[in-house]
Amino acid sequence: MMRWLVGPAIAGLVGSLLAIRIAEHLFGGAQGALVNTAKVSIFVTTWTAIMTGSGMHAFSKWVRGLRQKTMSLNRWLHAGR
Repeated sequence: MMRWLVGPAIAGLVGSLLAIRIAEHLFGGAQGALVNTAKVSIFVTTWTAIMTGSGMHAFSKWVRGLRQKTMSLNRWLHAGR
């Protein structure tokens, strides 16, 4: 039913976990609430960026197809004149 969401969701999860690992490497051994908040922020930001980018790609593809159909219909209508 929602197959279109599975691919981007998995990509978002993998990308977010990768970003967290990079952040852990950059933060070193630091601990505390600030670091945990930063990890959550990085995870959510990465997840959102990947999901939004994927959604915009699908939407752009749909709009492109709609424009092509509209142009084709316009040509067909004007050819009949």
